[in-house]
Amino acid sequence: MSLSLPVHLLIHFLFSLLAGFIVWRIWDKPLLSVFFGFLGGFLIDLDHFIDYYWAFGWGWNWQYFKSGYQFLKSGNVYVLFHGWEYVAILVLAVFLLKNKYLKTIFLSLALGIFFHLVTDVIIDDTPIKSYSIIYRLRHNFAVQYINSPVNYEKYLKKKAQIKF
Repeated sequence: MSLSLPVHLLIHFLFSLLAGFIVWRIWDKPLLSVFFGFLGGFLIDLDHFIDYYWAFGWGWNWQYFKSGYQFLKSGNVYVLFHGWEYVAILVLAVFLLKNKYLKTIFLSLALGIFFHLVTDVIIDDTPIKSYSIIYRLRHNFAVQYINSPVNYEKYLKKKAQIKF
């Protein structure tokens, strides 16, 4: 499924609000719930700036960034905040902690990240395993192991056309 960047971001925004709303209904902490749902479900994408910086340094090119050229140049997909492991650790913490404020924060983050990753898997046609930090680390974050075969073929064609 191919969506424009604004639509993609809108979906993440709405699901991040949903994450916050769900936790708000559980523990009645609206500001914490919505803020950390937004952090986990929307601001998680700030890690794309890290990938961009590692590929291009401080020079900024909006077209390169929004087209994902950082992945073409480096051949790697780090997106360090995108990981199922974070969801599992945060949910485990929710069960282990007694403090309602911390439970609210951790569950809001976990749900936000979970919704974000699920929508990325669907929208970007990315294999579920590709959002495992451990899996990506085991494969040195190489694009060829992270993309679906169809997306990897598109990646190779696009990379052959681009000169940096």
